[in-house]
Amino acid sequence: MSLFDFVTVMISMILALSLGQLLTGVTFLIKTGRDIRWHLPHVLWLVILGLFHVNHWWSLWDFRAAEWTYVSFMYVLIAPVMVAFSVGLLVPDSSDSASNDQSAQFARVRRPFAAVTFCYALAMWFDGPLIVGQDPLGAIGLLHLPMVAATAVTFATPGRIANIVAPGVLLAALCCVVVIRILG
Repeated sequence: MSLFDFVTVMISMILALSLGQLLTGVTFLIKTGRDIRWHLPHVLWLVILGLFHVNHWWSLWDFRAAEWTYVSFMYVLIAPVMVAFSVGLLVPDSSDSASNDQSAQFARVRRPFAAVTFCYALAMWFDGPLIVGQDPLGAIGLLHLPMVAATAVTFATPGRIANIVAPGVLLAALCCVVVIRILG
C-alpha cells in the first residue's frame, strides 16, 4: 500500500459516511409520510452537497504523486470534515420533529451551514496549490471564487431570492468544474 492509498482511505471513509448521511436524510424526507414543505434553497444545497462529495473524491486523484507529510495530510482532512459537518447541519434526521418544514430547517442552520461550507470551499481552493503546486488561478481554481462568494452571500443574506441565486451560481460553477474534469 502506498502512502497515497493510505491517506485516501481515511478521506474516502469520511466522504462515504457523509454521503450516506446525506442520502439517508433525503430518503427520510421522501418516505416519512408527512406533508413535507420543500424549500428551494434547501433542495439546491442538498444537490450541491451530493456533488461536493463526488467531485471531492474524484479530485483526490490529483494528489497521487504528492509528497505526503503529516501536515499535508491534516490539511487535506479539513475539506472532507467540513463537508461532513455541512451535511450534519443541513440534513434532518428521524428525530427532528420539525423536519417537515424545510424553510424553517434552513433558517435555523443557514448561518452555521454557510460558514462551514465557506471553509470547505476555501480548503478545496487551496489544497491543490499547497499539496501539488496547482495554479490557484487556473481554470478550476478560479471557479472557486463564485463558490466562496455564494457561501458568503448565504451567510450574510436571509432573503429567499439571494438564497436561491447563491446556490444556483455555486451549482453552475461546480458543473463547470465537472465539465473541465471530464474534458481534461
